[in-house]
Amino acid sequence: MIKIAVPFLQLVTLTIAFSSAQAQTKFSDPKETLKKHFWGDLYKDGGITFYCNKPFTKKNVLVTDSHIYANSWARDYLDCGTPRQCRNESTKYRQITSDLHNIVPADSRFELKRKNAHFGELGSEVETEDCGFRRSFQLLQPPKEIKGDIARAILYMHDTYELPIIGAIDDFKRWNQVDPPSEEEIARNKRISEIQGNENHFITTPARANAL
Repeated sequence: MIKIAVPFLQLVTLTIAFSSAQAQTKFSDPKETLKKHFWGDLYKDGGITFYCNKPFTKKNVLVTDSHIYANSWARDYLDCGTPRQCRNESTKYRQITSDLHNIVPADSRFELKRKNAHFGELGSEVETEDCGFRRSFQLLQPPKEIKGDIARAILYMHDTYELPIIGAIDDFKRWNQVDPPSEEEIARNKRISEIQGNENHFITTPARANAL
């Protein structure tokens, strides 16, 4: 009996440890969240743009906010209509689009090109373009330095809000391994947790990805 009970308890422990991530429930107004908490708290002293690694000292026309898991993907899944309709009528959409773990500062010009593209792997025959990205139609391969960051954001949104994974989950699991969380990503995760009350557990425990 003891030999059976011990593995069972271990299995229960593992199941609890890798259950769905806690969602943020503090913010439900995307515009206010961006103004007050993203630019006002998280990046009030400036920072470095996520995709192109360019420094900035404050919000300006050359820098914008970027949702790694695109808002359009969330709208499609929730089937809530236009951006305005979703903001006005869907509480879950407002919660999703207010989650700071999915928002990064980006070069405005690059964001226009990236906005509706999916992330994935491309062959080495595809030339590297702006900011170290490879592009083929609507597929983008990011540089190695941010592959893991992108993967952990997308896996977090999937695990937390039950959103579909847009792209190949095997690619994201591999990116999570080859590009583990940096000190900067860990520090940002901690700061966001202080602001909105929850962590991205794929940053604190990257092995969670293996359970998906």
